[in-house]
Amino acid sequence: MRSLAGAVYGLLLWGVALWLAWITLAAVDFLYPLAYGWLDIATTLQTYVPQNRFGKQDYPASDMAQHMQHFAAISQAIHAQGAGLAELGYHDAQGKVLGLLLTRDEVLHLQDVARLVTGGMRVGAMATLLWLAWFALMAKLGWRLPSLSVLLLGSAGGLVVLGAALAVFGFESVFYALHTLIFPADHAWFFYYQDSLMSSLMQAPNLFAVIGGAWLLLTLALLFLLHALATLFAQRFNQPKP
Repeated sequence: MRSLAGAVYGLLLWGVALWLAWITLAAVDFLYPLAYGWLDIATTLQTYVPQNRFGKQDYPASDMAQHMQHFAAISQAIHAQGAGLAELGYHDAQGKVLGLLLTRDEVLHLQDVARLVTGGMRVGAMATLLWLAWFALMAKLGWRLPSLSVLLLGSAGGLVVLGAALAVFGFESVFYALHTLIFPADHAWFFYYQDSLMSSLMQAPNLFAVIGGAWLLLTLALLFLLHALATLFAQRFNQPKP
C-alpha cells in the first residue's frame, strides 16, 4: 500500500513540476530571444519571406525587435484562449501597418493550440491540488515519502522510454504523429516556410525541440526542489512532540 502511495505521489509531483515549468517558461517567452540566435532564425526569415506565396513578401525580415514582439504576442494569445490572433499585424519602420501576420489556417491552428494549453493548465492546477492533498494525507498517516533515489529511478525509467521512442522514430516523426492525433483532421497544422510567417518565425519544428529540452530540464529541477521541500516538511511534521 505504501509503495502504491509513493507511486501516486511521484506521478502527481511530475504533473506539478511540468505545470510550474511551463508557466515559468511562458513568463520568459519560452527562451525565444536565446533560441532566435541559437537557431539563426534571422537567416530563416531572410531566406523564406521573399518566397512567401501568400503575398507577405513585405514582412520586415530584418526587424528582430518586431520578430520578438510577434512571438511574444502569439505566446500570450495561446494562453488567453486565442484572443487577438486574427488581428496581429506587421508594420514598416515608420509604423505603417502592412498586413496581417497570420493566415486563416494559422489562426485556426493556434486556436486549437490555445484550447490544448487551456486544458493543460487546468490539469496542472488539479494535479497540484491533488499532490498537496495526497502529501498531507501521507504526512498525517506517518508514511514516508519516496526516497530521492527511488524518485530518480522512476523518473529515469520514464525518460529512457521517451528517449528510446524518439531515437527509434525520430523527433520530427513523433512530433508530426502527435499533431495528427491531437488536432482536428480538417484543420491544417503543417505549414511550409514559404507559406507561413509563423513557421519561419519559429523555425518549426526546431524551436519546439529547444522548448521541449528546456521544459524537461526545468521540470526535473523543480521536481527535485519540490520533493526536497516536501521531505523536509514531512520530517519536521513527524518529529516527536516534547
